[in-house]
Amino acid sequence: MRIAIAALAAFVASSAWASGWSEVRLVDGVMVEARQTDSGFNEHRGAVRVCTQLPVLEAFVADADRFSEWLPFTRYAELLEQADDHLIYYVRSSTPWPLKDRDMVYRISRQADSAQGVTLELVGLPDYQPAGTGADPIQAAAGRWRLTESEAGLDVNYQLFVHPGSVPPFAANGRMATAVGKTLANLASHFPCAQI
Repeated sequence: MRIAIAALAAFVASSAWASGWSEVRLVDGVMVEARQTDSGFNEHRGAVRVCTQLPVLEAFVADADRFSEWLPFTRYAELLEQADDHLIYYVRSSTPWPLKDRDMVYRISRQADSAQGVTLELVGLPDYQPAGTGADPIQAAAGRWRLTESEAGLDVNYQLFVHPGSVPPFAANGRMATAVGKTLANLASHFPCAQI
């Protein structure tokens, strides 16, 4: 629990697009940036433009049955709780052999902060973890989606920190950079903008 609180505090204390970032990987046309944290596991971020309406995108990303279509490494996902201001999900992610799969319960809270924008805050809930899943629990997770409408489309900014537990940071950091890039690329593929 201490890891989760420290990770979340560090994430919340940082502004969404503050300094300290560097480009680390181009994934399917999406540039992913990272910055170091005291844990050794990096925060990652990226951005894409999609062409759809905000309510359509929000409904798509909230549908646990469709997570495997756009969230890389998702083996299983289930909506556990739905309220007016938040959703709670269980997600199990595949990992390369010989590691065991990882899982976590996440809360997504929605905040409309302007006429054209919505922020979705993601927080891992390690104390909410169901027993006997056969996977190793993720120790901490925190992130945010910023969805902003413009005349040219819908800008999606995504930032994520994950502490996966007993995984070497160099391996986890590379995999998370790929996950963030592929997540955004998959959304852009599902909601493409016309090429001029």
